[in-house]
Amino acid sequence: MSNLLSVEDLNAFYGDSQVLFDVSIELGSNEVVGIFGRNGMGKTTLLNSLVNRIDRKTGTVTYRGQDVSEWSTHEIIREGIAYVPEEREIFPALSVRENLQLAMSSSVSEEEIEERIQNVFSQFERLRERQNQRGGTLSGGEQQMLAIGRALVTDPDLLLLDEPTEGLAPQIVQDVIRTIKKIRDQDIPILLVEQNLNTVLEVADRVYILEQGKNVYEGTVPELRDDEATQQEFLGVGTELTEKMND
Repeated sequence: MSNLLSVEDLNAFYGDSQVLFDVSIELGSNEVVGIFGRNGMGKTTLLNSLVNRIDRKTGTVTYRGQDVSEWSTHEIIREGIAYVPEEREIFPALSVRENLQLAMSSSVSEEEIEERIQNVFSQFERLRERQNQRGGTLSGGEQQMLAIGRALVTDPDLLLLDEPTEGLAPQIVQDVIRTIKKIRDQDIPILLVEQNLNTVLEVADRVYILEQGKNVYEGTVPELRDDEATQQEFLGVGTELTEKMND
């Protein structure tokens, strides 16, 4: 399997504070990779580093065989990487439909714009129902749907998701999980940061664990399932998780 994205010896800094230490990961075409770890271990910084939304970094980020380490955020996104940050970053004063329209390039035809919007509405019926409602008046779950929808209308080749189920009601979490599975089934690779381990294990092919800004584990979902020592040491879970993963 060829790698769509490769990260080698990545060190990331906010001001004088180093957050990531020689992190290396790979993501293949049509693959879903989960990034796990406790809060404050550098997961979000990893995603921000990939699209150069940090103060400084060293190391190499290769995308489609190109070294994009020094590219601007705009250049990276233009190459087909869509990023849904934890903060969602929708436009609160614009309607749902306007948020989706604004996410697309001006070169996209009106017919294609409408087709992409309808595709999002087919995955998130709530957004269809609220398409004329301002983004800032949506519930948290609806705003997350809109944030993912804004990424999908760009027709991405790689999707970065940061904590997509954070703070959502269980029913909405299931909606988000179903959407991630649909995206996966469309052969769109996903790099997924998520605190809800069981959520990611439903959709991921492989997993990495970050601890204190360092990559301490890499393996497939079945391998992590069978590795209770790793679960207990780095994730604070054990037998209970293993039983759920076997269900």
